[in-house]
Amino acid sequence: MTSVREVAPATAAMHDETLRYLDFDDDRDFADVHRGLIAELPDGGVVRGADGRVVWDLAALAHPEDAGSPATVNPSLWRQSKLMGIGGLYEVVPAIYQVRNHDLANLTVVETADSVVVIDTGCGTETARYAMSLYRTHRPEAGPVAAVIYTHTHVDHFGGVLGVTSHEEVAAGRVAIIAPGHDFERLALGENITAGNVMARRAAYAFGELLPANERGLVGCGIGTAALAGGTNGYLSPTDIIDETGQTRVFGGITFEFQYTPDTEAPEEMHVWIPEYSALSCAENANHSLHNIQTLRGARTRDAARFAHCLDEALERYGDLVEVHWGPHTWPVWGNAKVRAFLESQRDAYKFIHDQAMRLANHGYRPAEIAERLRFPDTLARAWWNRGYHGTLNHDLKAVFHKELGWFDGNPAALHPHPASVTAPRYVEAMGGPAALLERARAAVDDGDYRWAAELLDHLVTARPDDADARGLLADAYEQLGFQAEGPQWRNIYLTAALELRNGIQRGLTSPVQPAVLIEMPLDLLFDFVAVRLDGPRAAHHPLSLNLEVGGEQGSLRIRNGVLHFRRRWLPAADATVRLSRADLLEILGQPDRLDSLIHTGDVTVDGDPGALRVLIGLLDSFDPSFPIVTPVAG
Repeated sequence: MTSVREVAPATAAMHDETLRYLDFDDDRDFADVHRGLIAELPDGGVVRGADGRVVWDLAALAHPEDAGSPATVNPSLWRQSKLMGIGGLYEVVPAIYQVRNHDLANLTVVETADSVVVIDTGCGTETARYAMSLYRTHRPEAGPVAAVIYTHTHVDHFGGVLGVTSHEEVAAGRVAIIAPGHDFERLALGENITAGNVMARRAAYAFGELLPANERGLVGCGIGTAALAGGTNGYLSPTDIIDETGQTRVFGGITFEFQYTPDTEAPEEMHVWIPEYSALSCAENANHSLHNIQTLRGARTRDAARFAHCLDEALERYGDLVEVHWGPHTWPVWGNAKVRAFLESQRDAYKFIHDQAMRLANHGYRPAEIAERLRFPDTLARAWWNRGYHGTLNHDLKAVFHKELGWFDGNPAALHPHPASVTAPRYVEAMGGPAALLERARAAVDDGDYRWAAELLDHLVTARPDDADARGLLADAYEQLGFQAEGPQWRNIYLTAALELRNGIQRGLTSPVQPAVLIEMPLDLLFDFVAVRLDGPRAAHHPLSLNLEVGGEQGSLRIRNGVLHFRRRWLPAADATVRLSRADLLEILGQPDRLDSLIHTGDVTVDGDPGALRVLIGLLDSFDPSFPIVTPVAG
């Protein structure tokens, strides 16, 4: 059972220092977050699925604006969480509207003479449908949807598309799906599928999905209130690709000009400029928060220098003209002078991170040393929009080293170390055994040095995962680190670790791979995911080849040397030819024991050796969505 711990003096002292350093009397953000309110979210901000299940509940995560900072939350994070808990339908400027805080991401609607264009959809079908219903209730005269713009490749910007439009509307050419880059689909779907299991498990830590929503647990996730856990993701393939800066599209007399910004916050991303409204969106490259250069959930490392370059280019192209900046997260910025100050400050933050990390790397410092030595200048650090509510300066600096120089820090001792399962027992022995190490860790906790306590105790818990005293003390250290953290993902990671050390792993986490997305994946991307599931060492002893006809599409699979290859053509002499629907393919990939039944009913037909298909299915791993993180993986 979880124990209630007091807030330690070291944590209280850190919070006091934050209150002294930052200007908590500056309430301009609170005025801006309310500006343009048309209507509050209906039903108290509760969104339900078709089955009545709650998929979003604002009331569970919103914090009263007049509530003082609790002792268990960093005051800066508490301020941001109060701001992010404010939602509704807002007028950004006449003809641009946003629904905010019905989902992790905002949904933006731009009105034209005869239609509307939706920019980013949020995560889920249910929440996007809820947002569009609220918008239509208060803007009933607006035209039909003519286009949906995905600003970049993350699911909270395209996953709600089926709540905005439909397959039929897109197929008929009545709705365009506009997205950046010819590689959009592979990068949008591939990231979330091939690495989906590990990424989802880490995201459950980073976004606090396992924590209670209260002052000792989840208080927000920095650029939103919470990640969407209960909704249904969808996907529609782009019909119109933007791959150059300056390309335009016109809908109902309104011009949408695009600045192509790949390799920034996402591998494919773009900014949107609407000259008729003097309105700019830098997508997720500019927020009321410092962003990630490396996400803690796990994703490709981003390019901080590109962040800065693209924001500078936006200032060069639009800086003299822009009167409002809006984005898919947080709230808008109004007025040319303030927009320029906002973008310049964000630009300089990312440029500082890149350049100073590389300066110290060129002096020979390693990632942890770089992160420990550098702080923003006060002019950047005291700007609320540069605080570490999503990325943090500390882990962004380490990410620049990784991006530019790779995982090896140059120290030969780090080149080929033993794994923790080998070293942890040796460290415990070298420190005089479990009792001696535990006493050292207790002394570190008493001194408020929770980072050192966590490092010591991680060795002990790895060596002796069932040691209740070690687990409990490590949980205490992580809890205080969580209470101290300004970054909500740091807080959530520490507090989730403490929860699991005390209570064990909470089973029943759902798979991140949703059928509504899988069924839209091109076959080559789908079989990239299948190839990741292949047990290569076992498959090396079972070469095989299959021709496939999946819903009329032809292709082939071949396993050689423990590797699976997919080709969009049939092989001249395959072991078998398999014909099935895409839905049945997904069913047997997810439930292998359904194969024989589907063959028996004729839904799956096999010409040749049906054993070859059974062998393939039998070589695929199933991933546990609740694998251990704070204790060692068995085996």
